Amino acid sequence: MSTYDDLAAKKGRGTPFDGLVAVEFAADLNPFMLNPPKDYIDFLLEIGAGELGNASYMIYSGLIESVELYGEDLAGAGGVFLFGDDFQGYCTGFRGGDWKVVEVDPVSKIIEEIFPTFQDFIRNKISQIS
Repeated sequence: MSTYDDLAAKKGRGTPFDGLVAVEFAADLNPFMLNPPKDYIDFLLEIGAGELGNASYMIYSGLIESVELYGEDLAGAGGVFLFGDDFQGYCTGFRGGDWKVVEVDPVSKIIEEIFPTFQDFIRNKISQIS
């Protein structure tokens, strides 16, 4: 049994995640030789990456270091590894030290912890969009 069997069974039936495309190679998901949470990897492999809903949220096909978008390390030595954005500048990702889901304010660059796990985050996001 997989973490997202319930979502996989609904995919293609008018859900906000119908347009997501499964990522084929697990190695592509981990360009920094990290050990990202299994629920995140499972989602990309089973459900996919891409636009969630009608331009509501973008799930990247892998992690992006925050320094690539913001020009600086946002969380000190642990770093922030981004996995998506809301098309309005707010990015979400993992705080490298503990893998909690955080949101980055594009102006202040303040990081706020918003969910303890990716699964909690993505299920909430899907629920909001539905």
